[in-house]
Amino acid sequence: MGYFEHQGMRFYYRTTGKGIPFIMLHGMGGDTRQVRRLFQPPEGVQMIYMDQRGNGYTEIGPLKKLRFDVMAEDVEALADYLKLGRFILGGVSMGAAVAVRYAVEHHDRVIGLVLIRPAWTHFPMEVEVRELYHRIAELVETSDSLEEAAGIYVEWEKYRSLKKKAPEAAKSLLKHFSEYKIEDNSEKFRVLPEQSPFHNPGQLKQIGCKTLVLATAKDPIHRLQYGQYYRDYIPDAEFVEIIPKSEGIRKHYESVQVETERFLSKTGAPGI
Repeated sequence: MGYFEHQGMRFYYRTTGKGIPFIMLHGMGGDTRQVRRLFQPPEGVQMIYMDQRGNGYTEIGPLKKLRFDVMAEDVEALADYLKLGRFILGGVSMGAAVAVRYAVEHHDRVIGLVLIRPAWTHFPMEVEVRELYHRIAELVETSDSLEEAAGIYVEWEKYRSLKKKAPEAAKSLLKHFSEYKIEDNSEKFRVLPEQSPFHNPGQLKQIGCKTLVLATAKDPIHRLQYGQYYRDYIPDAEFVEIIPKSEGIRKHYESVQVETERFLSKTGAPGI
């Protein structure tokens, strides 16, 4: 574990295991711990994690650079710093969006792509989802304390409506109020939901590696249709509908583990 410097910023990263490199990117408001819990590497795989801009131990930096294209170049900087050649790349939610952007621009370097519960296509997030994130930023910035902000959020009509339809999705949003340094990094919840990682689905044809897309039903933020979208437009993509969090977080993690390991076995990673 440690830091590397890029564009005048310090990015936190950590690695575990030995073997074929696999960079796994966390979601918006997550950190290296999120993806370490989500997938345990088998023998023959070196997992590499980083805290992306405005998350975990990495500062948010200039807001004008809080963009998917810049975040993809952060991944390139990490790969160069670690002197990687070609590698497997994956991500969950926002991390999946960054991974897609990277794979479009650096397709010659990615030997396998894993997209877990994508939340973006070539459009920004849905309007109602953007509102949920914007409200988090607003309350963090205007409330006297994070406890007060969370208290107001749970009583908000739109949050209560989400909680009835998708309690696990609502729970994940509420966790952002206890996120590390959220007071410094809340602006990401305004900026990123308004963006898209690429501009048209035709760009996905540039991804030449095998791709695994994992998506679930019963999640209005990470919609099943988004996974099907990537299956339809990435040339060599395999789509698997996995167990949603609403049916048990342990079962959800197990399904991610099983499907990702199965996919990795196709890459020729030793020991898998």
